Amino acid sequence: MGAGAMFGLFLLEQVAATPSQLPSVLKLTSVPAQITLGVITTILSILVFWALWRAYKNGLANRAPRYFDQQPTRRHKWLVLGLMALALIALIVAEGLIHSKSSENQKAIEQMFKTTPWLTLYFGVFGAPILEELIFRGLFFNYFFMKLNKRWVKVLGIIVNGLLFAQLHTNLWTPDAWVYFVMGAILATTYVQTKDIRFDIGLHFANNAFAMFAMLI
Repeated sequence: MGAGAMFGLFLLEQVAATPSQLPSVLKLTSVPAQITLGVITTILSILVFWALWRAYKNGLANRAPRYFDQQPTRRHKWLVLGLMALALIALIVAEGLIHSKSSENQKAIEQMFKTTPWLTLYFGVFGAPILEELIFRGLFFNYFFMKLNKRWVKVLGIIVNGLLFAQLHTNLWTPDAWVYFVMGAILATTYVQTKDIRFDIGLHFANNAFAMFAMLI
């Protein structure tokens, strides 16, 4: 898989997210319309997940060396998850103390939440973490950073992954880009250290759930 194919899968993920964004753009406030768009979002997300999962499993099967076959202990995985969760909490606290200006991505999410909170919550907490982790962590490391048993490759991969994650969520040259970079690096570290995509999906899920909860209060 090349960069073009990966970008194409990212565009598919954006297509799956589009129905959940339409009520905010078109000012659709009726419940039937929002339910219909919610169903469409679900169907599209399942189809995109199927495509991403096949590409992800194919990447795992064709890796050489087979880095992800050598699974760490469950205790190690939970330790990594705990440390990365603490790092994510520290990031959230630092962001709050610095009072960075909200990015365009964040402003768009806040506007969507005002118009259709349940639909935004539904995709933001349940759909986006799964699809984004398969793309940004699963496919990225399976196809572009093969020799993760080498420390320098692992570090370089985490840095590049953080930069890519930041660029696709905001502009790298804006003051708030560091937040997305660090978040991407934390999620990337979780994946390469646990070798289990379920853990970074869970961490991404918790981060988005906290962000949505913060909008409610």
